[in-house]
Amino acid sequence: MSKILFDIFTYLLAAYGLIYLTISVINSIRQRLGSESTRVKMVLLIKNQERTIEGIIRNIFTGDVLRKVMSNEKLIVLDMGSSDSTVDILRKLKDDYGFFDIIGENEKFMLFSKFNSDEAGVKSKVN
Repeated sequence: MSKILFDIFTYLLAAYGLIYLTISVINSIRQRLGSESTRVKMVLLIKNQERTIEGIIRNIFTGDVLRKVMSNEKLIVLDMGSSDSTVDILRKLKDDYGFFDIIGENEKFMLFSKFNSDEAGVKSKVN
């Protein structure tokens, strides 16, 4: 009798696992298909962050934050007029990663106007 109950319990757990796996796969497919039309942009506003910016950028990319949140995996870093070496550090990191754009404070109007446009990336860069 206990063997029959154990077998029934095992089959129920297997069926539950199969159903859960099927639902997860379907949701994953739906999310991937829907994410192409989703327009999520990540903007990081910074000013005088030479001590912390490298850790922040590396954590974003090593933790796969962009892949989990955004469909185009592009980060826009808006420097709000740093007077330290923040922009130099960002340029070095851009050479390492390349998955983000750096724009200056004087170009922020272009950035925010792009949220209403169909363009996905920011073409203007900090020199």
